[in-house]
Amino acid sequence: MLLKLFKTNNQQLPKKILIVFWWFILCILLHFYAQLHQLKPLLIITFALENGSRFLLAVLVYLYVKSVFEQQHNFIRKHSIHLIPFLLYFLFFILPATINHTLNKDIFHYPRTINQHVNWALIKDSYGIVYLLLALKTFYHHEPRLKQFFSDFKERNFLWIKKFVILFLTTISIDFIITISEIAFGYNVDWDAYITLCFLIATIGYLGYYGLTQNTLIIDEIHVKKTSSSQEVGARAQTQLSPEEAKQLQLQLDTLLKDDKVYLQPDLTLNELSQKMNISSRQLSTFLNEVLQTSFYETINYYRVEEAKHLLITDKVLQYKITAIGQLCGFNSKSSFYRVFKNTTGHSPSEYRQMHLKT
Repeated sequence: MLLKLFKTNNQQLPKKILIVFWWFILCILLHFYAQLHQLKPLLIITFALENGSRFLLAVLVYLYVKSVFEQQHNFIRKHSIHLIPFLLYFLFFILPATINHTLNKDIFHYPRTINQHVNWALIKDSYGIVYLLLALKTFYHHEPRLKQFFSDFKERNFLWIKKFVILFLTTISIDFIITISEIAFGYNVDWDAYITLCFLIATIGYLGYYGLTQNTLIIDEIHVKKTSSSQEVGARAQTQLSPEEAKQLQLQLDTLLKDDKVYLQPDLTLNELSQKMNISSRQLSTFLNEVLQTSFYETINYYRVEEAKHLLITDKVLQYKITAIGQLCGFNSKSSFYRVFKNTTGHSPSEYRQMHLKT
């Protein structure tokens, strides 16, 4: 994952946050490896980072998701408050504990005392779950608006973000359940940490495979800006359409979709379509949402499905595989084609083909 990130030319903030995140994950794996094989030098080096990471990883996931959707200007400064718990824990607990552990002396007495009265694992897991839920909430908050901009929303690596958050939330939740079990049944063993580690490795393996098979792992920031109510009112006033303008836009849109078939372009965006119509993306979005009562995503994929339905009952299906027909119609992946087609028609492409062969 780190090699994939370093190889990309993208220098935006989401990439930098991901690099820090995966670096800490690497330190956790090295720490447990050193612990398992009793490699004391490596154990000392990774102890501070592994221990402190529990207050940082979930925060990094949250900041990563927010950085994708928000402007990057002064982003870290605006959100620095989220890093304070990690910094305090690192300075006043991890460093003293690391010094004690390295020198094998109790130079600082309070870390041992705190450990006797505080269940850090429970606190860290609860803290992590809260931030991962916030990250998921941020994603779901912006997800509906993304369909206004992209015709292939699900396949533009946004699904990777959701899986990224959910899988790490699952891993921390498992660790949380194990910790609660220790408290409830009054036992304390070291090997249970490796249960969580196995889930972590499985998560990394899946995300690594899923991420590396994408065209790009790094997503450019979307800049979904928050606007005040007065700004929204002003924007609507500027983009309200008269009946004549709406009729003209309808004719332009019909020409582009029915005659020019612009929907066959896999990566078609709202901005590109609005440029073809010589209007702003805001005007086009207003027209689709308020006049046609639909979204850009739904409009483009409706025409793609109609094109696929036509090709599936012609001789084209003898020349191409069904999945290739999806690509001919503008879908950029098999999963996207099958999902959208079945959601629209109630049948998979192959089922639809068989139905028409019988009739």
